[in-house]
Amino acid sequence: MSEPLVIVGNGMAAARLVDELAKTALGRYAVAVIGDEPRLAYNRVLLSSVLAGETGSHEIELRPADWWRHRGVTVRYGYRVTEIDTGRRELKIAGEESMEYSKLVLATGSTPLRLNVPGADLAGVHTFRDTRDVDLLLTLAAAKKRVVVVGGGLLGLEAAYGLAKAGAPVTLLHLMDRLMERQLDGPAADLLKTLVERKGIRILLNASTKCIHGDGHVEAVELADGSRLEADAVIFAAGIRPNIALARDAGIAVNRGVVVNDEMQTASPDIYALGECAEHRGTCYGLVEPAYEQARVLAQHLAGRSASYHGSVVSTNLKVSGVGVFSAGDFMGGEGSESLVLSDRRRGTYKKLVIADGRLTGALLIGDTVDALWYLGLIRNRENVAAIRADMMFGRALALPSKAA
Repeated sequence: MSEPLVIVGNGMAAARLVDELAKTALGRYAVAVIGDEPRLAYNRVLLSSVLAGETGSHEIELRPADWWRHRGVTVRYGYRVTEIDTGRRELKIAGEESMEYSKLVLATGSTPLRLNVPGADLAGVHTFRDTRDVDLLLTLAAAKKRVVVVGGGLLGLEAAYGLAKAGAPVTLLHLMDRLMERQLDGPAADLLKTLVERKGIRILLNASTKCIHGDGHVEAVELADGSRLEADAVIFAAGIRPNIALARDAGIAVNRGVVVNDEMQTASPDIYALGECAEHRGTCYGLVEPAYEQARVLAQHLAGRSASYHGSVVSTNLKVSGVGVFSAGDFMGGEGSESLVLSDRRRGTYKKLVIADGRLTGALLIGDTVDALWYLGLIRNRENVAAIRADMMFGRALALPSKAA
């Protein structure tokens, strides 16, 4: 008889784990996926494309219902798990009976942060995190409402771009001196700012939100320097926080995220975690690729094979507000490294490669990201690049013409 395995969360990490389990342990487990979002798992990275009208909401679904059914997976979406009873090995579900498990995987993701400023509870203050948020923001854009987006990271830029393309006047506020400071250096961030502003988005850097004004509903945003921006709505997109409440309340060890070891196990027997809610070696990854790498390791482990997760080379490879952006590894360049830089602002391109000890250790691309995956492979595989150093800035086709052909 198949062992009951329950995955809490029906997002991208859960979908990848099911896919990996189907390859390694098909039939070993009776898999059930339960999550509170009212639809099948979808590609969250494409939410801004839906908001911008470039992609239909139905097109971002990761797998159709038949895919799950053919793999023997029970999917219950629109259900919220309220409690984990580790002693009885069962989950309590809001408005439903409990569900038993033999093994449990937490893939509960993250929650968008809301700034603790006066007026944050006014009507018209929203977040940008799931398809329900997209529907609400589309309504704002259709009505040409003036929107202030707080947060100049990936999430904020995507929200601003989608809203602007959908027809809303948008101002983006960022507390730091450059956009996407975790993924970009100064010159790259400056170029990105220029390219985003060309799309009609107003950007204010070093902008600290003091409070939100309004009589029951948003009317304006006041900054720390005293300036005031008239607004009909405010979108908080200033980061995410791992969803750890279920684990914490069940007595499972948590820090910033649910603490896991190299096999993605928590400190509680037969309970695992992966994706944005998991903390591995002190790090919570808010990106898709680490979650997929964790899913591969966990599937191998659940199949009874030896596998360990040792962390991920963090990379970003996306269209940010319609602009290609890639960064990976130590793109800032530490002591003993050297940087190769190619900048062409007229064409909207910027390339930076960081080399240390004869190996590519970091890369940063704006505009032209055709060779992003090649650079990422060089970084991850720690390949010696001495023979191609003179040409690698110009891409794989020139650096390795025989292999690129």
